Amino acid sequence: MPSEKTVRVGAFVFALFFAFVVTLGYMPGINGQPHVHHAGMQMEPGEHMLMGLYRISLLDDVTHGLSAILFLVAALHSGRASRLALTAFGWYYAYDAIIYLVTGVLQGKPLGENIGLNIPHVIISSIMLWLAYRGRANMSVTSPVTA
Repeated sequence: MPSEKTVRVGAFVFALFFAFVVTLGYMPGINGQPHVHHAGMQMEPGEHMLMGLYRISLLDDVTHGLSAILFLVAALHSGRASRLALTAFGWYYAYDAIIYLVTGVLQGKPLGENIGLNIPHVIISSIMLWLAYRGRANMSVTSPVTA
């Protein structure tokens, strides 16, 4: 099992990462012009194109911002809180990736585009869950207790 320090550092790094993602979305020189793929459609208020690749909504910014805050609080509190945050958000971002991968397939999006748009959440959730569960052994509930 990773040390408490390793888990706390991991949570702190994710706090910095998510804060950077939100900040990056508001740097005009880095982000592309908003574009719409279908005539007659427009971007919602608060949406922007992160690095010209990812359409980010206000909901995404709030989610990433809250993730940053909660990871920071967990990292400052304890290893146990950090492991809980890594587990909860690891599964959240994994579930998010699965939903959008399946939705992309059902909408008939090209496979490369679908994977390219969802790979950040796949990688992020994999790292979070690896940190949270690495080295954990399944312990039997009925293990005998020795005196």
